[in-house]
Amino acid sequence: MMTDGRLGRGFARIARYPETWILVAAFVPLVVGVTWGLPGTDSWSADSISPRSCGLGAIVETFWPGHFHTYPPLHMALLTVLSLPWMAVAALRVGVSRAALERELVEPLYMTGIELSARLVAVAMTLGLIATTMRLWTRLAGRRAGLLAGVLTAGNATLVYYGHTGNLEVPYLFWTTCAIVELDRAACGENRAGRALVLAVAAVLTKDQAFGALLLPAVICLVVIPWRFHGRAPVRRETIRATLLAAGLYAVGSGALVNPLGFRRRLAFLTGPASQSWAAYPAGLRGLDPWVGDALRQLHDFTSWPVALAATVGIAIATFAMRGEQRARTLVPMSAAASFTVLFTLAVRRSEHRFLLPQSVFLVPYAGLAFDCVWRARPRFHAALVLAGAAALGPAAVGVASLDATLIRDPRYEAERFLATLSAGAAVEVYGGPIFLPRVPRGLVATRPGVEPLSDRQAIAGVTDIVDPFMDPRARRPAAIVLATEVSNVASTRPTLGTGAYALAQYADDRSHAFFRGLLDGTLGYDHVFSGRCRLPWPLRCLRIHSSTAGEVWIYRPKS
Repeated sequence: MMTDGRLGRGFARIARYPETWILVAAFVPLVVGVTWGLPGTDSWSADSISPRSCGLGAIVETFWPGHFHTYPPLHMALLTVLSLPWMAVAALRVGVSRAALERELVEPLYMTGIELSARLVAVAMTLGLIATTMRLWTRLAGRRAGLLAGVLTAGNATLVYYGHTGNLEVPYLFWTTCAIVELDRAACGENRAGRALVLAVAAVLTKDQAFGALLLPAVICLVVIPWRFHGRAPVRRETIRATLLAAGLYAVGSGALVNPLGFRRRLAFLTGPASQSWAAYPAGLRGLDPWVGDALRQLHDFTSWPVALAATVGIAIATFAMRGEQRARTLVPMSAAASFTVLFTLAVRRSEHRFLLPQSVFLVPYAGLAFDCVWRARPRFHAALVLAGAAALGPAAVGVASLDATLIRDPRYEAERFLATLSAGAAVEVYGGPIFLPRVPRGLVATRPGVEPLSDRQAIAGVTDIVDPFMDPRARRPAAIVLATEVSNVASTRPTLGTGAYALAQYADDRSHAFFRGLLDGTLGYDHVFSGRCRLPWPLRCLRIHSSTAGEVWIYRPKS
């Protein structure tokens, strides 16, 4: 009975904290669809570091002289630790030979376990990001604004998508918001500069672009506010010590200290082929106008237009209605968004969802500030404000529900059901990378032709890779040809292949072009018999995010 009483008092205490209920409500859409594409040998999310980069080899590349890995090592190290039990099981089964382990670990059993652990980490960090955002805005504008900031952040459909994946977007934004909270505490006179910059290093060691979001807030909180409003020297001893500590941690963690050549090569890669080869807009001011237009067209994938308008009002309130230190502190999240946009998004000239996600995380909570200011100024209109707020949040909630429905109704599931109707032992050819392909049902004999060497491909368990310099399936006469989501429909929508899509890099040659055209016009002797498309009932809508969701899957069969 005493235990029951303690539990009852515990639940009563929880009920007094609405922040808890916001996190509980945010947890639900994060776990719906968390098994998207599983079990399988890979993630269906492009640029995910899990499950394949969750290994010691990827981390060693950071510190091996002259070598480098695309991403910094911090989050890979965390996921590698969580992957060690699966690696141990594989080693017990096949031994510690590197070749044997590589063959074994690509099997669905291990890849699924590793991928699921990465997704659960993303769920936890998404909740941490929401909680930290509430904490920040409670400090800046009071508890009501903080609670609204949490609700608005939880209603970000793109954030919810990345909370389902092993991508680095949620982890680096989690560390970034933690760092900004500590920077605000330092700006208020607390001795937090060291902790703030250590968290900032954690963000940058998770993904380099976090530097863009943190530079301006760090200058404002550690230099401008203490100097302008507290009469302190602009450069203080504790700030210098904190900066040197952060620099040392980064030099060690990034490999710059022990592997300077590899570090320089990685920076050259990131600022060159990894970014500029994907640039979608002209350099300079000529590219700004189309970039802004494309960014605004995607706004409904982050929040609703009424919320965006309210956020604009909130920014105006912070800029013109507040004074002194309060204004400077309240504008720090906006400075993070502006800093990231200038130093990263416009530099790489991209407008995909992940390049706009930080801005949405930092700017959308200003709508809570606007709501709070009107609430305090107009007490007689509280009922109308509640109705208006609910109406503004409605479309964002529909967006989150649409994201979950898009994952649950992924067209690849429909394609898998179609393939399951083929007779056992039927030969199937697949074209595309494992991220974009449906899983081939057991009992079918699957091959993946291509002109490139086998060593250049990412293996798929249960699929045999072959080299076909002519890209002609007629000699093999498979019972079905399956095109991945990044390949389906491409011949009819793009004049040439090999540009603008992740899975097409291996199909940039003339033979591959001719193959796709031959499928499309029927000259290869195959009919287009299946198109898997995302279809959702109103008011839900299919969300196309990072070329990973709501893509079409086409299947061809021999002409009868």
